[in-house]
Amino acid sequence: MAAETTSSGAPLEASPGVSSQLSPERSAEVVRNLERLLDRESGRLDRRRTELGEVRDAVRALVRETPLTSVTPRADLEVVPADIAPSVAGALLDEIGPDGLLRYATCAYDVSHGLDDERIRDLQPRMGKSGLRARALYPLSMLDSPAGRRWLAMCAETGEEQRFIAEPPSDFLIVGSVAVLASAEWGDPNADRVIIRDPMLIRMFTALYDTSFSMAVALRAVGRPGSVDDRLIDLMALGLKDEAIARVLGSSLRTVRRRIAALMDELGVDTRFQLGAALHAANRLSAGPPPSRRAPLLPMMRTPLRR
Repeated sequence: MAAETTSSGAPLEASPGVSSQLSPERSAEVVRNLERLLDRESGRLDRRRTELGEVRDAVRALVRETPLTSVTPRADLEVVPADIAPSVAGALLDEIGPDGLLRYATCAYDVSHGLDDERIRDLQPRMGKSGLRARALYPLSMLDSPAGRRWLAMCAETGEEQRFIAEPPSDFLIVGSVAVLASAEWGDPNADRVIIRDPMLIRMFTALYDTSFSMAVALRAVGRPGSVDDRLIDLMALGLKDEAIARVLGSSLRTVRRRIAALMDELGVDTRFQLGAALHAANRLSAGPPPSRRAPLLPMMRTPLRR
């Protein structure tokens, strides 16, 4: 076999003292050294995470105990600039008891009701180990966006109860009976926030929220027999168009329409109005009042199916 050469044609020479192949003992030593390095760096990362957690707790304690210079009183309300709303929301969450209930309505996933990604992740262990519960009211537009669906999936992992409505009344967070963090301009998710601690106003917000939540529709989980059709029914009840339903389900438009037609054949109806009434009679609508009171949420009952 010809000897290997360089690009200039000169023969390659092995570097002095370097074997062309490591011995098994040397290979094992190299692996052990790498493992020691990885263990040391992992320890450093763990210590850094602990330190960052201590800093976060200290900041929250500071927010609770020290009046913020940027928070100014207005009547009986505290006005909070939108850019510090997540920090204030985090402090409010620390005031709720272990068996408390969070209620929040949001008009858009990218304009938070006061909870950001970090606060959502912090809620997960609290909801898993205590009686803390969360209910969320979202607009239908969240389901028609990949980013919105990712946000919903992340929040669902904390155990929150999600429902959907055409348009939530405004952007606000109700922290048990402790306080409300609401948009300072009704219906404007980009506005500053106000902290409301008056018990009567908290009860008024709670009544508004509970009424809106009862009129909204929940999406049932997928994973059991027949659950895909249940999810399809929920999406139709929310008023999503066939194209949007296909995106949410990850199916083709043809598949969605074929399954709707199969439901109509199964129930012996000819129009989507009849389908909605038949589904309600069969107790297959997941949430909300009877169809006569849900007309804004059930356009599927008014739209003939194109088979």
